[in-house]
Amino acid sequence: MEIEERIAEKIIARTKGLIPYDINVMNKQGIVVASTDATRMGLAHSGASWVIEHQETMIVAHADTRYLAGAKPGVNLPIAYQGHCIGVVGITGEPEQVCELGALLKMTAELLVEQSREKDAALLLGIEKENFLKQLVTGQLDSTQAVAALKKVHLSRRFPARCVIFKPDNTLLDYQQKLALTPMLALAVKGWFFFSQESGLTVVLDAKEEKKTSLAKIAPMLPHPLTIGVGASVDSIEQLALSYASAAAAMAFGQAQTTDLSAAVYCYEAHKEKIIISSEVSGWRKDELTKEYRALVNQDPHGTLRLTLRTLISSSVDMSTCAHRLNIHRNTLRNRLDKIEQITGVDYKKLDQLFRLYLGNIILD
Repeated sequence: MEIEERIAEKIIARTKGLIPYDINVMNKQGIVVASTDATRMGLAHSGASWVIEHQETMIVAHADTRYLAGAKPGVNLPIAYQGHCIGVVGITGEPEQVCELGALLKMTAELLVEQSREKDAALLLGIEKENFLKQLVTGQLDSTQAVAALKKVHLSRRFPARCVIFKPDNTLLDYQQKLALTPMLALAVKGWFFFSQESGLTVVLDAKEEKKTSLAKIAPMLPHPLTIGVGASVDSIEQLALSYASAAAAMAFGQAQTTDLSAAVYCYEAHKEKIIISSEVSGWRKDELTKEYRALVNQDPHGTLRLTLRTLISSSVDMSTCAHRLNIHRNTLRNRLDKIEQITGVDYKKLDQLFRLYLGNIILD
């Protein structure tokens, strides 16, 4: 383990305005990797080599410079991290003037190293969390692997839960946007989120929480217009793949249906039949299943007959309930249903035939 050049440069950048002397940072080979004196960059520093070997501070007086090639008066101190010397920091100047500053510089350097390493560790953990969640929701992990990975990345989840996909319609989130969103999302959803080019942002939310409340936490953070796909509520970690797939299907369904430029929310559970059937039925099968309903659409420009059909189905084919909901007389209802039968050839009194119209309604409307 040794100090990286980027951290060495950060030490110089943070301290050069505070200390009126030249500052050098050397790696474990005793090579100057950052300095306020550009002429010393890349040179071997004999004082640093001694510090690394003995892991002690070295004060260089004027008299000592004749024995140390390329040395200048000053003080050189080991940079320690987790009990190991990973580099050396030195100040050029009269020892009696720079020794006290050297202790301050050493403390500053070690603090910057620790902060940088912590930041790197947090970044790495974030990447591991994202990779784990992507594997989990795409069904690449079994339950044993998932539980082990949860412990490794320090995540926990209460169930029931659901996946929700947030996708800005006209833009891809760039690196800086993701970087800015990450700490806010970490607080809002406790680490259960990941970004992808295909689907934007995916989060895993508590299914017991009111959907509007959950979505209101996240949606304002993202650029609009926005399409949101809300997946099925599931009861175990193994089922999160189902929740993610249903959220993606709900989003695809929604994007195919809407022309609204504001935020649009499509819940799988509210459109389950339509989403499943529309995603599976195409070509000649779709034509066959919708034939009768398309005939009705063509002969019903104002939608009155289709409203009557939907109300009849939602009333469990109970004529009295249907007439009451439509606020019409039963004879008017019967006339409308007879007209539907004339147009489509479907006998509404036979459930298997009525079901064909219901399928057509699901697929096309």
